[in-house]
Amino acid sequence: MRLRFPRFTLQTRFTLVAAGAVAAIALAITAVAFFAIRTDLEQQLRQQLAERASTVLRIARNYHGHLPQGWVPPHSDRFGVSTPYTQVITASGATWAPPGDLGLLNPGPGAISVAAGQRAPFYFDTRVGGVRAVVYTAPLGPGLAMQLAAPLDTTDVQVASVGATLAALSIIGVMIATVLGWAVARAGLAPVARLASVAEQVTATGDASRRVEVPRRDELGRLATSFNSMLGALERSLAAQRQLVSDASHELRTPLASLRVNVDLLADDPGMPDAERKEVLTRVVDQVAELSQLVASVTELARGEPPQASRGEVRLDAVTATALDSARRDWPRTEFIAELEASVVEGSADRLRIAIRNLLDNAVKFGPPDGAVEVRVAEGELTVRDHGSGIDPADLPHVFDRFYRSLSDRAVPGSGLGLAVAREVARSHGGTITADPAPGGGTVIRMTLPALSPATRR
Repeated sequence: MRLRFPRFTLQTRFTLVAAGAVAAIALAITAVAFFAIRTDLEQQLRQQLAERASTVLRIARNYHGHLPQGWVPPHSDRFGVSTPYTQVITASGATWAPPGDLGLLNPGPGAISVAAGQRAPFYFDTRVGGVRAVVYTAPLGPGLAMQLAAPLDTTDVQVASVGATLAALSIIGVMIATVLGWAVARAGLAPVARLASVAEQVTATGDASRRVEVPRRDELGRLATSFNSMLGALERSLAAQRQLVSDASHELRTPLASLRVNVDLLADDPGMPDAERKEVLTRVVDQVAELSQLVASVTELARGEPPQASRGEVRLDAVTATALDSARRDWPRTEFIAELEASVVEGSADRLRIAIRNLLDNAVKFGPPDGAVEVRVAEGELTVRDHGSGIDPADLPHVFDRFYRSLSDRAVPGSGLGLAVAREVARSHGGTITADPAPGGGTVIRMTLPALSPATRR
């Protein structure tokens, strides 16, 4: 059988902690005060016994060291009233007690030793007639000692009364602390409750546009601000995701429909002439390649920020050289003119290679046949220039948008995702990317990344 413990809310736990802390402090203060008062009252009683002993000693000096046999001080038989009970002990162990009280205090070895002059005066607690009492034993003369006893019941009553008062005050203090702790916890944790409410609503509805209002400048205010920032980032991410899915589904619809038409054509006409079949198969291969490139670009866009573990120092010039080698193989008719200076940035070499390759492919597609593409790397900046007709000024603000293609470029192969992928890669590396008309015609695309100086490199 498993034990189930109650789940307390944070407010309840704060209240219990506050009450427990006050209870512990109150208990400690009560205990210290109780023992201090009891000790003080008992000390006062012992002081009274010592003063009475001094009085008895002054009376005994009137006999000049020759106390009569059986002598006891006057008013010595009043145990339980203001005057302490007194008896005399001889060195032989005999007791001189008030009439009728013989044996009220039985002399022990300690009292006999004081009478014999072998021990200093001392106090001890005992019970006299069933009442707790304190007894003081002190020398009285040669071979004699006196024992004085006073009851502790009055002291015990006073101590018990003080203890009860302290306990009642402690209970009242704990109750007040509990109420105040509950009120403070409720007021202090109200922003947390609002945060939880908004989080639950976002979870239930999927609506990340909700915000929590916490007009404070303390830690809870910072938490609310961070929470709202997180919701804003989540809202933007969800909107971008929905837009990406919508755009991708729209862009995939046309090549998939075309691919299906060609496949159906091959399936419905087994006797198609070889030349025509070859032409249809070529279109199918091209459409599959186009779909593969589109899916790869969508996947790259969906990846977002690369994990920190995959980031490191990257030679931008070396990554660009690798991308150029791949582009020269795929575009043998294009002349790539490269000027690559040593440049180190921090990021993901794989993602930068994809972005650079997209820029090179874009320059080839929109440049003249058999034209040249100029590539330059210096101090964290990559520029790619083509010598095509350039970008219409109306299209410049949109060339990095996902799936955007101008009306004049509809005939150029592609999905409209290459530059969008390059922009996302640049942003994820803390950089920027721009497209501008090049002097003398064409377009120059400039990707700028934070370069690492020799002092900051590992």
